[in-house]
Amino acid sequence: MKKIIFSIASVLVATVLFAQPKPAATKTTAPVKLDRSKRPTPAPAPAIKMGEMQSFELPNGLKVFVVENHKTPTVAYSIVLNIQPAMEGDAVGTADITSQLLTSGTKTRTKDQLDNDIDFIGATLSASPTSIYAASLKKQQGKLLELMSDVIMNADFKQEELEKIKTQTLSGLATQKDDPDAISNNVKSVLNFGKNHPYGEMTTEESVSKITLDKCNNYYKTFFRPNVAYLAVVGDVTLAEVKPLIEKYFAAWQKAEVPTQNYTMPVAPAKTRVAIVNKAGAVQSVINVTYPVDLKPNNEDVIKAKC
Repeated sequence: MKKIIFSIASVLVATVLFAQPKPAATKTTAPVKLDRSKRPTPAPAPAIKMGEMQSFELPNGLKVFVVENHKTPTVAYSIVLNIQPAMEGDAVGTADITSQLLTSGTKTRTKDQLDNDIDFIGATLSASPTSIYAASLKKQQGKLLELMSDVIMNADFKQEELEKIKTQTLSGLATQKDDPDAISNNVKSVLNFGKNHPYGEMTTEESVSKITLDKCNNYYKTFFRPNVAYLAVVGDVTLAEVKPLIEKYFAAWQKAEVPTQNYTMPVAPAKTRVAIVNKAGAVQSVINVTYPVDLKPNNEDVIKAKC
């Protein structure tokens, strides 16, 4: 009986399988022949469309530029210092460590208090040797500017924070010794600019050991001045809204004379030069083709060069 049932089941399955319609034949297209002798046509450079800019200047020299963007209820404040890099001598890395100290506490807030205040309003606040950036929801911009102005005007560097940052820096330098890209970038900087140019200086363990609190304070007090600063405001705001806030929080920022430096433009090599660094144990090679180019920020090719 079982054999009969199995036989009937097999016949039914076979009938179902053979009864299904055959899939329609698909058309195959001939493969595109790639002509490798011709270079691919480059895509057009992306068009950068900026909103209309409005500006004003505070009595202390701070130049403010406002660009409205009402797509999202956010606002970003970016302060950029119009300064030339300074030679750091035997204490290379001072400017970078100074920028890290800026967000490590002020005269009115400890580092933990500052971090908590930033997190409480969901904001972002960071610093570099030549800039400070902050962003938040528009409704929090008053508190954001309070924190930003506190950082830039009431910096209070502590020795213990300096030691922490120096330790972190040394740890990063140790990692870079095994990073072919970092090694290549260091060689590139020295070859292009030379050791007598700020861009040719390299941070080392020895130079980090020479960085002191006095040197960091001197960099901060010398270069973080409103008369060499630009403040760009972009977001869901208007000039009428932000001008009173900027006057309230940055009018007390004291201006001072800021030294300027002039450096000779690096000379392009007369012929091709190859520099080789042997990295024992490396499984890949990093090839860096470099050439000094005087590409100013207002050059029409700046955006294209970054694409």
